[in-house]
Amino acid sequence: MRGRKVFVKLLVMTLALLASPMWAQSNITTGEVLGTVKDAEGGVLPGATVELRNVDTGLVRRTVTNAQGAFRFEFVPVGTYEIRAELSGFRPEVKQGIAVSLGTSVRVEFTLNVGTLAEEVTVTAAAPLVETTRPDVANAVGEIQIANLPLNGRDFLDFIALTPQSTVDDLGRAHIGGMRGIQNNFNIDGANAQSTFFGEERGGTRPAFTFSQGAIKEFQVIPSSYNVQFGNASGGIINAITKSGTNDFKLEGWYYFRDESMMEDFKKPPAATVAPQKRAFEQHQFGLSVGGPFIKDKLHYFLSYDGQRLDRPLALEFRNFPAGREADFEAKTGLRLADESFRTVTQTNDDDVILGKVDWQVSSSLLATFRHNYSNYEGQNATSDSITTGVSNNGLERNKFNSSVLNLNAVLGGNAFNELILQYAKEERPRMANTTAIPEVAISSDAFFGRNNFLPNNLIEERTQIANNFSYYLEKHGIKAGFNVDLVSYDDYFFRYQGGRYFYRSWNDFFNNKPSQYIQSFSDYDGRVKFDTNYYSGYLQDEWKPSPNLTITAGVRYDFQDNPKPEETNPKFPNTGKIPDDKNNWAPRVGFAWDPFGEGKTVVRGGFGYFYDITPTLLLANAMLTNGIRVVRVTLNCTSTQPCPTFPNTFPSLGSLPVSTPDLFVFAPGYENPKTKRFSIGIEQELGGNYAVGGEFIWSYTKHLERLLDLNLVPVGYTEFGTHYYNPSLKNYRDFGRIGQFTDDAESRYWAVVLKARKRWADRWMFDASYTYSKWRDNNSNERTVSLGTYGAGDDQLDIMDNWGPGDYDLTHKFVLSAVVLLPFDIQLSTIATVRSGYPYTPTDGRDLNNDTYTGDRAWWNGVHYGRNSFRQPYYRNVDLRLSKIFRFGASYELEIIGEAFNLFDNSNFRTSITQMVNYDRTRGVASLNPNFGRSNLAGSPRQYQVGLKFRL
Repeated sequence: MRGRKVFVKLLVMTLALLASPMWAQSNITTGEVLGTVKDAEGGVLPGATVELRNVDTGLVRRTVTNAQGAFRFEFVPVGTYEIRAELSGFRPEVKQGIAVSLGTSVRVEFTLNVGTLAEEVTVTAAAPLVETTRPDVANAVGEIQIANLPLNGRDFLDFIALTPQSTVDDLGRAHIGGMRGIQNNFNIDGANAQSTFFGEERGGTRPAFTFSQGAIKEFQVIPSSYNVQFGNASGGIINAITKSGTNDFKLEGWYYFRDESMMEDFKKPPAATVAPQKRAFEQHQFGLSVGGPFIKDKLHYFLSYDGQRLDRPLALEFRNFPAGREADFEAKTGLRLADESFRTVTQTNDDDVILGKVDWQVSSSLLATFRHNYSNYEGQNATSDSITTGVSNNGLERNKFNSSVLNLNAVLGGNAFNELILQYAKEERPRMANTTAIPEVAISSDAFFGRNNFLPNNLIEERTQIANNFSYYLEKHGIKAGFNVDLVSYDDYFFRYQGGRYFYRSWNDFFNNKPSQYIQSFSDYDGRVKFDTNYYSGYLQDEWKPSPNLTITAGVRYDFQDNPKPEETNPKFPNTGKIPDDKNNWAPRVGFAWDPFGEGKTVVRGGFGYFYDITPTLLLANAMLTNGIRVVRVTLNCTSTQPCPTFPNTFPSLGSLPVSTPDLFVFAPGYENPKTKRFSIGIEQELGGNYAVGGEFIWSYTKHLERLLDLNLVPVGYTEFGTHYYNPSLKNYRDFGRIGQFTDDAESRYWAVVLKARKRWADRWMFDASYTYSKWRDNNSNERTVSLGTYGAGDDQLDIMDNWGPGDYDLTHKFVLSAVVLLPFDIQLSTIATVRSGYPYTPTDGRDLNNDTYTGDRAWWNGVHYGRNSFRQPYYRNVDLRLSKIFRFGASYELEIIGEAFNLFDNSNFRTSITQMVNYDRTRGVASLNPNFGRSNLAGSPRQYQVGLKFRL
């Protein structure tokens, strides 16, 4: 397969590098410990021996201070350490309780007094609260928070919502720093944890979890990183490491339960006909983890299993269904309306996740780690959560993946370090339709029923990854370099519209057999395409300390997405044979961290840099499939020259169509991947007593964002409000119907002010709080749409700036607080509280105001053409609470009884999906203001209680 020979060559070269002292890495899976050793007069002590020992695993590393009395340990596994410094003629000093967290740089200073080696001095110390050498800010979630904060679902990725500048949409995608959800970078144990096909975390957002919460040791989100090791992340770098075994055998089991009896009633929104019912809700979560030594201080293991069985209600309600037409609906569709909608059905989410990990301390200078994770998910009626989706239009979702990662950390001398990461991962996503008996029917946005137009489908994504990272430290410089290669193959079965799709503007049109559009596809290839896309990157960075209290990082990164070459080219449209490669993705970055008083308690930090993202290969697959040869898709506008069939009929063959002008999907010539430039400046101050406060300003500008427009629309004038007006009977390319072009002319701007306060775990409690004030503006927020229409192109596709407005997930205000408190008698209390602005939405019009045949035009009423995202949903408020009590038995047994409340104050969190402002009666040609526009018809989850047990040994 293309790229495998490249992989073998790189692997051989990298293994060779391990044998020689080259440069080494930035800490993506570990931390670092550095400091100086001085005498009582403040003079530096060269030649002192410094020993670092992990108190849980017995890992030991030693080094000797240089001529400046400085020492450094790189690739230090996360954990608690004891550090000892000694030199002949001085009393040794031991510092205990040094916690090394993910990605942190911990400074430890020693002062040795004159004496003998037998006169050892031991002190309890703590890592500095403020990192004065780091130019970026990481939102870290440690073991205490992961284990004890209330988490509705056991998915550690839900902790992303604790990050300033972040929000999570209804589909579970995280948007960080005003970016699309596909602009994040997911790493687990240093390896790529993404699906580059969908541009999201591997496994997607439907499974309850793909890694067990009980297997995650630490987790961090970096919204603004100027470290050039990280790429493909204009949004956030989402980085986690899994747990390892220790010298002590440990076992933990857990079980959580809730059902409808532990829920309040759903609140009925003002514009809803019925409220969702509590019936058929039941959730069981259970699991076990075990870890310990194979060989003490040398070889450790960790195993975990996590499972979920969930049945939950999904309320369905077609909008604007005409009274008394139930029998007509059944006669026409073969579906009973009472079975299809106006009811609550069961949606499942069943998940099984298994993780195994082995850590081998081969020597004091080489640590080898192997980890395998298996995830298996199934969800009935899980294709859509929409209230207007009928049962027949839903489907069965499945996802299964395996990921194997080998990590080799090597110390190659006092100043040189190396990390090698190898990964093989395979993911499968089969999706099945609830019915294939009748074509899909869309009644405006009021109802969807029949066979879902994109089901069934399946994707197999295989990834082979090799990454190598180096560092070499001089007196004032730390040179870091590395590369990453991801070789990815895809097998995509996506035969969209094979069963046909009817679109009607109203229920009246449906019952009178007056569709406004019909789509059907045909394929001699069964709607399937196989291809490879390879990803190459490299970086070089210098970390310079011109003075002890100033750190400057400067580096450059290069990323290249090597796109496939389509197997077919449609001779009538040569661009179908071209997918552009963007080869100029050089990303220079510079950052600084300054301790103005040299006391290690204040830091002013900031930076500027360029960031590139990849293009999800789902778009590439769509272009290679729908090229008029592999898949022939035809769209009919139901006119005299493009007559549509009568529901539920479909065309038996391509030759039976009244016209043979297929739709196409192509990439714009010179298409480029998204490019972001970002600037930030901030300050953080330790207040003493383990408290710190800080503030930061962030600005970013992104261009080359993707949108999807129709090349075959011909403008013939302007609407009365100034946008282009089209004539659908005219075409730029007469041999084709609709031509969807993925183009890169969308852009976004974002700025935010973030205020933070925190207290680390000490004196039995901790908290983390932040407030974000932000503005996100863009002219297209689609993630990776492959559906032609107003959403993907904009209201006026020839004037993209007419679409400028708030981003789809723009939040003006966001406040979030998390806290953990250990009370007397082993009672523990924790909470997460969130208050944020509502998301914006666009008022739409039932008329096709610009005559482009696409729905969703922005509303025009009383002389006002309403802007994109010019209305807002109500504020969102939520408080989750966890209360537990630990009972101890014997010397090592613990039983923890847990009670949790989600949405403690039972906030309704109403919102609306009634975004059509103007209704239109096509029969009479009359437009009217929708009296229900903007009225809340959806409610958030009511207060829910959950009980749980944990057993520890």
